[in-house]
This record gives sequence, C-alpha cells and structure tokens, in this order.
Amino acid sequence: MDAKNKQQKLNLGIILILMAAALSSLGQLAWKFGADGTGYYAIILYAIGFFAAGAGMFVMMAAFRYGEVSILQPMMSLGFALSIVLGALFLNESVTWYKLLGTAFIIAGSILLGIEGNEEKI
Repeated sequence: MDAKNKQQKLNLGIILILMAAALSSLGQLAWKFGADGTGYYAIILYAIGFFAAGAGMFVMMAAFRYGEVSILQPMMSLGFALSIVLGALFLNESVTWYKLLGTAFIIAGSILLGIEGNEEKI
C-alpha cells in the first residue's frame, strides 16, 4: 500500500473515531437528561442515549479498519473533553481550571497521536 493511500485510510479512521466519541458523549448527555426526567420522557431519552452510544461503538469498530488501535483508541478520550463542554452548555456544570487543564492535555495528546500516525516507521 502506498503512503498516500495509507494516509487517506488513517484520516478516515480519525474522522470515524471523532464521530464515535461525539456519539458516545451525546448518548451520555441523553442518559443524564433521562435520569433527571420522569415517565415516558425519561424512557425516550434513555432509548436515544442507548442508540447514540451504540452507534458510537459501531462507528468505533469501523474506524479500527482504517487505522492503528494505538492511535485511534486514545482519541476516544476526546469524548471526555466534549462531555465537559456539553455539561457546561446544557447542564450548567462548572468548568474549573483543573478541567480546562485536563481537557488541554487530552486535546494535545490526541493531536500528538494524529501527528505520530503521519510519521514514517523506523
């Protein structure tokens, strides 16, 4: 496989893993809203959450066809960073300096893994 084709496959894997992380975070947000709700409203939100999280798992499995697990799996942690943003936006959760610092490390680590995926092996 030539380098350009390999890079395109990795890029697709990264896009898919980012989609998987987003779906997982959205599913967890729906579960939280469901936990705070009652009756059919809560059941519908739980179902939406299970569907989103389940879809995220399927997208994650598809991503692994296009890249190395050692690069893609840690990128799933971007879902934690997204959860902090969603919690602040929709749940009025506080964003502390520790959360910001941790989120910065998560994002920096994911960027480094993406760069490492572009490097030639020794």
